[in-house]
Parts: sequence; structure tokens; C-alpha cells
Amino acid sequence: MEKNKTQRPLPKPKNKVWKKQLQHPLPKWHRHQGNSNDCGPYSAMIVANGLRDTFVLDGDIVGQQMERAPTARGTLLPLRIHGWATFPWGITHILRRNGFRTRWRVAASLRSLYAALNRGHPTIVIVGEPFRRRDGRYGGWSHYKTLYAWDPDEGFAFVDSAASEDVVYTYQDEATFLRLWTNMGRQMIEVWEK
Repeated sequence: MEKNKTQRPLPKPKNKVWKKQLQHPLPKWHRHQGNSNDCGPYSAMIVANGLRDTFVLDGDIVGQQMERAPTARGTLLPLRIHGWATFPWGITHILRRNGFRTRWRVAASLRSLYAALNRGHPTIVIVGEPFRRRDGRYGGWSHYKTLYAWDPDEGFAFVDSAASEDVVYTYQDEATFLRLWTNMGRQMIEVWEK
């Protein structure tokens, strides 16, 4: 994922109280995805481990499981393109197989994101610029990350696997987030325990 200048990787300020914030320990389970394109599997890992506050999934292993043959992964649908892109239904499939409830939505609204935060449900979003061109060549990108909090002054805070190990949170102002989220169809995957 290409870093955007408006996505600031910063630690949560001491004594900061966000207006809306999840209470699950997702930041505790943050892990940097390195140079891989495994933001989807890592987001699933952060959410699953954070909801149960115990080790449930490993991002690297989830990525490998999603690339297995249909009989091994339990569905005929491809869950990801080898080493490159993860489909949203792949994330929901893995989380459901591990006992979580999920709701994948397209064309979701900001109200839906706020409602998920109010319910205490971690929500994985996908942002990007899929049709971007750079110097006449394709330069498109997309990225999964997990919404953790919202504040009118800071915008959205994410537990983001693209952030280095010592960072955990990234922030994005509302206008930039909306543009990048809309580019990807305003998709969200809300997750909770059964």
C-alpha cells in the first residue's frame, strides 16, 4: 500500500478520549504486514485476536489458507489472488469459519460506520485508488484497515497493518477517507462474536 500524506501514522496521544472508540484491545494485536500484500488477512487477524483477546489467527497463515485449492479452503469461490489481492468475501469466509459473525456491505454510509462503532463491532474497510495512473502507467492500489475510533478533530483512527510495529494507529481526515473509501465502493465488513 502506498502511504498517503493525509494518513498520519501516530501513536494515540496520552489521555486522549475519542468521541467514538471500540473497547476491544485491537491495538494489542496489531502486527505489521511487512512488504506483503496481506492487508486483508492481517486485518482479519487483528479483529479476530482483538475480539477474543487471545491468539486466534496469524495473518501470514490466513493468507496462505486463502490461496489453497477449493477443497482445502472450503469454497469454490477464489478468496484471493495469489500474493496480491484479497476479496472481501474471503475475509468474511475466514472469520465465519473461526466462529465470528460478519456483515459485508457495499455502498455503505458513514452512518453505518458510526453505528458499528456504537455497537462495539470492529469494522474492516477498504480504501484505495484503483484507477490511478502515474507517468502513463497503472499505479492503482487498495488497502484494508480496521476502523478503531472517530473524533471530530482528528477524523478516523485505524489499527492498520501497513503501519510499523511501533505505530499501531493511523489517522485520516474525513474528506480523504470518504474519497478513498468511495473509490472502492464504500465497502465495510462488520465483525462480532456469535
